[in-house]
Amino acid sequence: MVIVTAMDDLAADLMLLAVRRDGRLDVSSKLRFGLAGSELVRLTAARRLDVAGDTIVVIDTAPTGDPLLDEALSLMTGGKSPPTARAYVARARPRLVQRYLARLRDDGIIQADRRTVLGFIPVTRWVVVDTGRTARARATLQAVAQGTGTLEPAQAALAGLASAIGLASYVFPGVAGVPARKRLKEAAIGDAATDAAASATTEAAIMASISAATAAATAVASRAGGFH
Repeated sequence: MVIVTAMDDLAADLMLLAVRRDGRLDVSSKLRFGLAGSELVRLTAARRLDVAGDTIVVIDTAPTGDPLLDEALSLMTGGKSPPTARAYVARARPRLVQRYLARLRDDGIIQADRRTVLGFIPVTRWVVVDTGRTARARATLQAVAQGTGTLEPAQAALAGLASAIGLASYVFPGVAGVPARKRLKEAAIGDAATDAAASATTEAAIMASISAATAAATAVASRAGGFH
């Protein structure tokens, strides 16, 4: 199966994969690391960044036209020294997840279901309206998990970031999902550089973002008492 996924859809795909059937967000404490990693990859693909090892080098500060990406780019500039991918991905970004949710809501892809629990506690559940978008994101991971061929950079990035923050365990749960989860992790790391269309800088950004998101998510899990 050939699934075409666009780099610009990377953050939205991660968000949609995280929405549970009951409307809550899976891996909610780690999701922001995947989103920050997706920004790093997308900015590199857009030729605004270069990545050398773990170091981010801004090469063009021209606006991308995406407010969230432009904010991310501005956070990477102006420091005394170039930021590292690990530091950027782990950086506190207030309401980052909520802002990406708001974008999906404004685009008509999801909608908010606000209710109260115990009669007085307000909660928000998210309902996916465009179920086809979620299906395509899942199909991308399924194709990577079942495939052995060359990956597109966007496929490698989605597979790697989903693995890094624990989303792969939600898409492919339990013992039955072990082979798929293993393939996603190995494919993202091993196959990202095999697509001739991918630039070396994009490949480096994918590897750096996956490594940074994994480290940040693992740290959160350790503080919480275990990786879930």
